[in-house]
Amino acid sequence: MQLGIDQDQADANSRITAIRAAVLLTRSMELWRRERLDPETVLINLAVIAITSERLMRGGLDPKHNSLDVYLPLEKLQGCNVASIAAATGLNRETVRRRVKSLTSAGSLIRTASGDLALPPDKVQERSAQELVRRQLEALVRFANESLRDGVLMLSDEKG
Repeated sequence: MQLGIDQDQADANSRITAIRAAVLLTRSMELWRRERLDPETVLINLAVIAITSERLMRGGLDPKHNSLDVYLPLEKLQGCNVASIAAATGLNRETVRRRVKSLTSAGSLIRTASGDLALPPDKVQERSAQELVRRQLEALVRFANESLRDGVLMLSDEKG
């Protein structure tokens, strides 16, 4: 069973859905900002996570690496650079370059042996990273449950 969209209800409740989506996104940003990160740094971190991990999601992740507790070798990650971060975030390339330089100096990002950008594996395995994921998941569940109550999302037996 999976979630599906009731398009008629989605159209009828489009304002409510837009508001709920905005609340979900702002909650997500707020959870990252609790880590004392400004919005541009949050966007850059999210872009690095999305870009470097995309190949893992497309090609399948070895189940032994499903948990953040387990070290994931950097060579398993897809390449990420300033240009790809700028494209993903809409931030100016020079702004991204300066931020990345600052973040690498602070140890919040690293350069891999191939010169690509990544999150430091030790930071990914910290308890605070797992807590952030848990809080993000709670916000997503709240959004899904509210959307189910609104009739916009529905449980479906269809696969697709």
